[in-house]
Order: sequence, then C-alpha cells, then structure tokens
Amino acid sequence: MSSNPILVSDATRWRDRSCTRQRTVLMQMKRRRDNHTERGFSFVEILVSLTIVGTLAAVATPNMRGLSRNYYLKSAASMLYSHLQMAKLGAVKDNSAWTVAFNPGTLIGYEVRNNAGRVIKQVDFRSAYGGNMQFRNPTGGDIFDAATLTFSPNGLSTTGFAYLSTTEQSSYYRVGVPLVNGLARVQKWNGSAWQ
Repeated sequence: MSSNPILVSDATRWRDRSCTRQRTVLMQMKRRRDNHTERGFSFVEILVSLTIVGTLAAVATPNMRGLSRNYYLKSAASMLYSHLQMAKLGAVKDNSAWTVAFNPGTLIGYEVRNNAGRVIKQVDFRSAYGGNMQFRNPTGGDIFDAATLTFSPNGLSTTGFAYLSTTEQSSYYRVGVPLVNGLARVQKWNGSAWQ
C-alpha cells in the first residue's frame, strides 16, 4: 500500500507545527518563570526573624542596663577625679585655697569652690545620672573620709576619699587624695580590697 505524499506532508507539517507550538509555549512559560523573581520575604521568614530578635533583646536588655550603670559609675568617678585636679590647679593659679565639698546642704553630689566661696563647678547626681549614683562605702563605713577636701596654693591638700556606688550597689569606686601631696587617685573595689 502506497502512502499518499500529500497526506504525509500535511501530517508532518501539522506535527511539526504542533511541536513548534508546544516548544514555544514551554519556552514562554520558562521565560515567565525565570523573569518572575520572588521579591520580599515570606510571612514565616519574617515571623522567625522577629522571634529570634525578640529573644535576643529579652536576654540582652538586663545585661545592657547593668553595663550602662557601671559605665555611668566609672564616668562619675572620672569626672570627680578631673574636678579634684581642677581644684588643685585653680588653687595654684589663684594663689588661694580651693575646696571640694561632698553633699553640701541638700545637694547629693559635690561642689568645687574657689577661695571667695564662689561655686566653680557643681555636680548633682540626681540630675546628672538620673538618681542612679550615690556616695556609698562597700564596707558600710563613712561615705567620705572628709566632707571637704581643701587644696592649698602650694599644691598640697587635705587627705580623704569619697566612695561612689550605683544605687544597686553593684560596684564601687573611691576617688580622693591619699597623701598631702595633692595627687588624686581613682580606685575600684574588687570585692575585698581597693585596686
């Protein structure tokens, strides 16, 4: 049986067109899929990320508060040290005595005064540190050795320390003048001794 050449060529053409159409449709679908890049995050990804961030924040927040309080305590000790130096230099420069008074009157803090009694610098722990700073001795003794340190025009001074702590009493510093030579020192309490 011989096949009709016209029918075979029509069938072949139809098959070729059909295959071409299928290939074209598949290529178009592939292009759409390739061109369609997903942007953004899924709801589950966002939920997991927020859960992780929330957990880390809950764990870190109490530690950050403690670190900030200790930072403020160290800052207060450094500031008192610099104001002691300022009083010493002011006494030498003015050739008259300057004083640093701890908790004068109702102030919780200290004042630096010149010989005329004028307040040169005043630090109020309530406003400067949000009430988180205080004078407190870790051994339960006096909160300062002398209520007032006096610096002489020759650079010498009375001796004594002021003991600083956070209101939670988590750490302690003492700042003062251990010897009459007027050199101020800052020391930290390690739990059993000053370093």
